[in-house]
Amino acid sequence: MPNLQDLNLSKNKLAAFPEHLGLGKLQVLDVSDNHMRSFLSLAQFQELEQVNIQDNPYTAADREQLTFLLPRLKSVDGETIQDSHRQYLKRVFGTSLEEKVEGLWEAQFKKLFRMSQSAGVQRLLQDQFIQTAKQKIQAGPASMEQLRDWRIETIASKLVAEQDLNTVKGEASMSSKRSHNDSSTNGASSDAVAPSKKPRNVTSNDDVTSAADNVSNDKTVRTRNARVQIEILPKTLGTTLAKKVMRKPATKRGSSSLTLYSKDSTADYEPSHILQCHSFKNNRDDMKTMVWKCVFEPDPDNTEKSTSIVATCGGESVCLLDCRTGKIVQKFSQPREDFFCVAWMTIPLDGKSEKMTNILVVGGKRGKIYLIHPQQNIWYAEHEAHRRDICSMVVYPDQPSWMYTGSYDKTIRLWDISPPKLPNYECRIRKLAEWSPPSIPLHMLLFPDRNLLLAACRSGCFSFMLNHKEDDWKKTYTTEFTFPKVEKCTEDGEEVETEFMDNMTLISSEVIASKLVGHGCIYLWNLPPTLKRCAKIKVKGPRSLKVQPVAQLEWSKTFLDYIYFKMWPGYDVLVCGDDVGNTWMYDVSKFLTRKWPEDTPVPPAQKLLWPDCTWNGTRLSKESDDDEVSTVVSSSSSMSEMKLPSVNDVAISSSGDYIVGVTDCNLVFVWRKNKPV
Repeated sequence: MPNLQDLNLSKNKLAAFPEHLGLGKLQVLDVSDNHMRSFLSLAQFQELEQVNIQDNPYTAADREQLTFLLPRLKSVDGETIQDSHRQYLKRVFGTSLEEKVEGLWEAQFKKLFRMSQSAGVQRLLQDQFIQTAKQKIQAGPASMEQLRDWRIETIASKLVAEQDLNTVKGEASMSSKRSHNDSSTNGASSDAVAPSKKPRNVTSNDDVTSAADNVSNDKTVRTRNARVQIEILPKTLGTTLAKKVMRKPATKRGSSSLTLYSKDSTADYEPSHILQCHSFKNNRDDMKTMVWKCVFEPDPDNTEKSTSIVATCGGESVCLLDCRTGKIVQKFSQPREDFFCVAWMTIPLDGKSEKMTNILVVGGKRGKIYLIHPQQNIWYAEHEAHRRDICSMVVYPDQPSWMYTGSYDKTIRLWDISPPKLPNYECRIRKLAEWSPPSIPLHMLLFPDRNLLLAACRSGCFSFMLNHKEDDWKKTYTTEFTFPKVEKCTEDGEEVETEFMDNMTLISSEVIASKLVGHGCIYLWNLPPTLKRCAKIKVKGPRSLKVQPVAQLEWSKTFLDYIYFKMWPGYDVLVCGDDVGNTWMYDVSKFLTRKWPEDTPVPPAQKLLWPDCTWNGTRLSKESDDDEVSTVVSSSSSMSEMKLPSVNDVAISSSGDYIVGVTDCNLVFVWRKNKPV
């Protein structure tokens, strides 16, 4: 095989090409009539001279990328690459573009990178560098904009890497946004897998997982040696609430006066379980796989309530955890995937039955959506939804079979997912519409009565009209919602303005909670009066509107992105994690119909500190309550460098009995509400 020179893989339904094949002498390659949307993986064949990529869903810019990737390439789809054309591309998108990007780097950003010591600031600077370059630097015709952007990202990433800073690549996949990103997929390549339409039974894991005996659940290994001991030490509980009591300013560093709200729904919680359930290949030492999202299962008979089951996703697996017992009741795995988002759909099983059932929808790095029916323990469908990572999804309230997905390809798409037909679980997934936000859509909210879609993006908050029946699918945004600017938002005093909105959720039918990276707060704002002011603006094209928050909830000053918050509709408590293992709880009941702004920032009603616990004999805890960043007490030098985990996402049950959080170090934790004495 290493000496293979001619390879024909046409008509194989390939969505991507395997990497590291070791075919260093390959000269002729035919991948025509497949489902490939990117050809970056062909860079491994540096001796390639002829390639056939016909009948694949690619763009002209994708095709031109091959000129830069393959120096010996002579023909594409049987057409000879003219020397003049090659020289033109290399001049416009090569040397000339490199000089322009490097000039911008030297003039505006290099000094800032050298001065900065914060990884969060470095990420923001790198994103700003790439976005500024795309806005200011022109190269080639408009039809080659995608090629220009790709080359700018490549050149910019190289310049940043030369500074020897531990930054991540701008506009890369979600898994590369944290410091140990490469381990989230453990070096797995995005090998091509033909979409399977046949139902696949997935073995559930029924091993009991408790706080005292935590199991890294995996269907391939069930020995005691694979178990990971996590012990919760009896120390840290949440801050106790007092009714109508003002806490006096404390003497400890970083403390401030807090107004504590009297509400039963924010009663004390205690940690009940910590699990390590997303380990790569059941590796008991895996503390690097990131778990991204968690969401409680709705009760199929009453969707206003939740069950005790919560779905978590991260790495190659999706887990279903029963909060009552601490058991992983089911686990589904997809090799070479990295799951970023998960959502529940409550639909009739066969489209006719009055009996409703829950379908789990997950998406991730490979741009596919996967459908799981947990009740029957079956993974029954997958569909290529986007060219790049899927990072957000939401169900349309008025039509439970409609799913909106947001992706790193900068599109929002609406899918009609038909209920599976028994007994073979036949399912049809059809695209109904598409929108084009100006940057990556990380979260979406739907307002059917206003015909409105709201998207939280890397460059701000944007609204779109939900005209599903229009033939023109590629709709652009109609309004941009702007928030207060942050001028001096770094620890070392550097001035960096950020509009990176990574999360938002509904507090009520009118009030929205939004979080922007680096702002140190969660904004609450009222949609109807904002839209009313927007209607008075008479301009053609997209409008820009300044949001007037009704309240600002105090939160961490961290610049770490992709930290999400949630609340269950009808239970007026908002929960959010942070970068040092804490869970913040806010009583938002008085803001449900608020129209006038709160004068002072609103503190959390309660903060659940990361519990003292041991992992394989190593203690994970704060040295003191004042510490923002802590170490792990261990004799191992590698372990001593570990810090408290970042809580990527938090979910609360409809009754408030359970709070579940997922972290960037392969841990899932459960807090249980204390029972009244």
